Amino acid sequence: MKRFKCFSLLVSVAVILVSNNLFAEDEITVATWGGSYEKAQQTALFEPFESKTGVLVNTTRYMGGTDVLKGALLPDVMDMALEDALLACDQNLLHRINMKSIVKTDVVEFKAKKDFVENAMLPCGIAHLSFSTLIAYDDRVYSGEKPQRIKDFFDTKRFPGKRALHKKPSEILEWALIAEGVPVDQVYDLLSTERGLRLAFRRLDSIRDDIIWWDNPKQAAELLVSGKAAMASGYNGRFFNAQLNGAPITMIWDAQIIDWNVWVIPKREGNKKPSKLSYDFIRFVTQTENMVKLAEIIPYGPSRKSALKRIGLHADKGFSMRDHLPTASHHLDRAIFRDAKWYANTLKLRNSRFFDWLNKK
Repeated sequence: MKRFKCFSLLVSVAVILVSNNLFAEDEITVATWGGSYEKAQQTALFEPFESKTGVLVNTTRYMGGTDVLKGALLPDVMDMALEDALLACDQNLLHRINMKSIVKTDVVEFKAKKDFVENAMLPCGIAHLSFSTLIAYDDRVYSGEKPQRIKDFFDTKRFPGKRALHKKPSEILEWALIAEGVPVDQVYDLLSTERGLRLAFRRLDSIRDDIIWWDNPKQAAELLVSGKAAMASGYNGRFFNAQLNGAPITMIWDAQIIDWNVWVIPKREGNKKPSKLSYDFIRFVTQTENMVKLAEIIPYGPSRKSALKRIGLHADKGFSMRDHLPTASHHLDRAIFRDAKWYANTLKLRNSRFFDWLNKK
């Protein structure tokens, strides 16, 4: 989306320069995740913000991590995963945020701070939605018995076919331990030990030859639809969107890993405090009505209780969106809430062990 500015040929160069500087203040750049999620954000958040404020929202693709915050060109606002937001805050790469300047009391029955779920207010950001990483499978591959548990993902005899996995040491470690029979509430304690890591990688060894690695989230559903993989890890919103488009995909909610996305403001060199426009944007997108609009397009759970109460039917298809949220009661049996602090504290160790295993012959 571009804005074209027309000036009279008679306008002086000085006036043009002043005008351009004014227009620059009427734009904001937001780093987000692309795909069906960004499309939903455009409809529910970005375009309404543009209409209300006259501020143009430019987007740039973000693929995770904190390295992007060490570059020269930084966005005004970022939509980060919780573990990355915690790391970036510790590394002094993000602005500390005054929550009183962000939170708006737009629902009578709730006081604003209490309206957000516990721990949504962070020193350097505000958690705004929950999403799930889980396993999905190609219905066409399994015409008889269907995989239902995470252990089925590791059982290539009963459920043959390639497995598509994100090429990083994240969810696969938790899933490997659960497939070994470790209770959900003991996973992170055990993964903090050498024994736990050995067990996890031993389980991964059992499917090593059947793994296809993906780097871009859109590849997960694409590998299923193309028939290149029988099962794949991915985000519930991506799989949901593929289902809407007719893909023969079923999600396995067993051992889903629930996480949070966080709005943050990158710290630019020489910029001692966050811009008013960044605050205005985050204030707008975290209002109850706007969170509801987003959740009625893509099934990611809003962090405001008032928004959760108001989620209704899908914007186009007319079915209940609450039933598709990761936090729906029928999806929470054996769900794992990602321990973001554990992830942040073990990043180097996990990367070292994972890539050593990956390169092992």
